[in-house]
Amino acid sequence: MDLNLTRLRRFLSVYRNESFSRAAEELGVTHSALTKSLQQLEQELGSPLFDRTTRVVSPTEAGHRLALRAEELLAFAGQVRDDVSSGAQHIRLIAGPAVIEASLAAALAAFYKIHPDVRITAETMPPDLAFARLRRREVELLLYHSNLIGTLPDRQSFRITQIIDEPYVAVLRADHPVLRTDCSPDELLAQQWAIPGYDPLYRAAIPAAIEERYRRAGFPHYRILSLSACLSLAAEGGLITLLPEPFVRAQPIARDLVVLPMPLADGARYSVSAITLAQAPHDPILDSLIGLISKQGQAR
Repeated sequence: MDLNLTRLRRFLSVYRNESFSRAAEELGVTHSALTKSLQQLEQELGSPLFDRTTRVVSPTEAGHRLALRAEELLAFAGQVRDDVSSGAQHIRLIAGPAVIEASLAAALAAFYKIHPDVRITAETMPPDLAFARLRRREVELLLYHSNLIGTLPDRQSFRITQIIDEPYVAVLRADHPVLRTDCSPDELLAQQWAIPGYDPLYRAAIPAAIEERYRRAGFPHYRILSLSACLSLAAEGGLITLLPEPFVRAQPIARDLVVLPMPLADGARYSVSAITLAQAPHDPILDSLIGLISKQGQAR
């Protein structure tokens, strides 16, 4: 059975709008043309997609099931169209903001020298949305902190490879008052911190007793999705931040700051995993990009 993409788009518009009239206006087609398309789609599938016995357009169970897959089919068709029309492979990836800032630029520069014709789109978003897009095959690669992996309910659906494992360090000004103490974990935790990330999924991976200590201490004072912003707050605002060590060493602003080994009780490291679909065939060009990201992490 061949599914007509135009009919799928029209189905999704009706599904989204819960109205044939609003969908017809959105699509710029007549009500009769839209109705005919949906009838043909129902005939192809052998199931009614909407309950038309009420004034409100209500999807049937089959309609709900189709809506879950139709977005995936249309997204994949759009990617194929773009790849064919451009004549070049297009790698789409989603990464945590810290990964983009700390680990991606140098790897992409090296990748471009080897594969200058390959297009790349890199963006960031919350992990749950990113994993949903990977499941729908809208992207080929995710790069996220390895701590998040343990919170996935369906790990077997993914191919997961740890590619970076580096220490975190605390960064603060040389005149910070905590340096006049013994810098114990309790003394440090009592200070004001600016932390990149630290979203609910990451927190869920921290041992409960430690996370409760952090919560009671009001940690962190600032949560900002930017390594550079957190470093600036340490340098100019007097807060303490926690960053990947190689990123800190590469920043000129950090030369006048104090860098301490990971001082907090959870012992977290900057650990990044590359995530692809378990059923996806190995792509040598995508594997090359993953290898370069891993190599950059090791080189620094």
